[in-house]
Amino acid sequence: MYPRRNRTVQSMSQLQLSLLILGAVVIGGVIAYNWLQERMHRKRAERAFDQPPADVLFDRVDPGASLDAAPADDTSGVSIGAVRDDWVDAASTEPAPAVRDAPTEITRAPAPHESGEPEVDCVVIFEASTPLSGEALRAIVDAFTTLARPVRVTGFDDRTGHWVALDDSAPGRFTRARAAMQIADRQAMASRAELDAFVALASAVAAHVDARASQPDLAEAEARARELDAFCAEVDIAIGLSVVARTGQHFQGTTIRALAESAGLTLKADGQFHFEDAHGASQFTLDNQDTEPFFPESMKSLTTSGITFLLDVPRASGGLASFDRMVQLTKKFAATLDGLIVDDNRQPLNDNGLGAIRRHLSGVYAAMEAADIPAGGPIALRLFA
Repeated sequence: MYPRRNRTVQSMSQLQLSLLILGAVVIGGVIAYNWLQERMHRKRAERAFDQPPADVLFDRVDPGASLDAAPADDTSGVSIGAVRDDWVDAASTEPAPAVRDAPTEITRAPAPHESGEPEVDCVVIFEASTPLSGEALRAIVDAFTTLARPVRVTGFDDRTGHWVALDDSAPGRFTRARAAMQIADRQAMASRAELDAFVALASAVAAHVDARASQPDLAEAEARARELDAFCAEVDIAIGLSVVARTGQHFQGTTIRALAESAGLTLKADGQFHFEDAHGASQFTLDNQDTEPFFPESMKSLTTSGITFLLDVPRASGGLASFDRMVQLTKKFAATLDGLIVDDNRQPLNDNGLGAIRRHLSGVYAAMEAADIPAGGPIALRLFA
């Protein structure tokens, strides 16, 4: 991203002030238009869609594509939940969802773009007849800070043939710039109003910097956003395994820390222990079930009634190996602390339940690979940030 200078309102250039005003007008107009359209069609939509929506993760599973499902009584100890609705802790008081096998392929996988990877952005290309000045590049970057969704601006390097981040050498270097707004994440997809506002703002800033702006197909972008949103809903799960103390007992913080560090986990500033891969990427975490986080200064006096291992599935690159390692450590902690591995009803979680979780995960990882969005990869980290 091109570095922005610290500026006061008094020192703001005429161009930048005009862009801010124009951007506000454009966005306001788009929002008002979409609100009127929504109000006009609301009753019709309510009549047409009076049935509750299908469950994206479970109801679209093809029964013929099951992955060696465990018998029904083997799933009593499974704790699987969608991250969007908050992950399901194996020791929580809410009932666990029934486990169903994951599909072997995503029904509506995101379409690839020219790089061979699924496109997760709505893209506008700015093209000028002469190299863009530093002021023009700053105007492009600053214009999109008014949007709620993140927009990444890059320049096309003719020497390397790649889009590169803007830096101090950017002025006079690029005749083409690229603004890319991410159209989906684990929270929600971009609305048509957001897509319209993005393109309208791009057109306005292009006119001010004397450049041409491409016009993306917004219907296609909206459809792709829906596909990505459905994909995220299908694979966005987390696995929580809990170890709880027996009645009348507690775990000592010093013992927990010694066990965690001997197993290769590192205590971070967020108050959790992290198990990382060779590149320093977190694969799963160990957290306190009680409200007090794990901090170095308090571990000596801390006691707790339980701990939880958590695997954020789409963000962990280790796949089943990370899950297996987490299970191994869960069992080790339970044996050393004389605790119990439990499900969400605080009933012992046995190997049958753990096996059912593993089979489900196998399908999730296969679906992500089939969609060219492998778990822990660059695109997955963006979608599931």
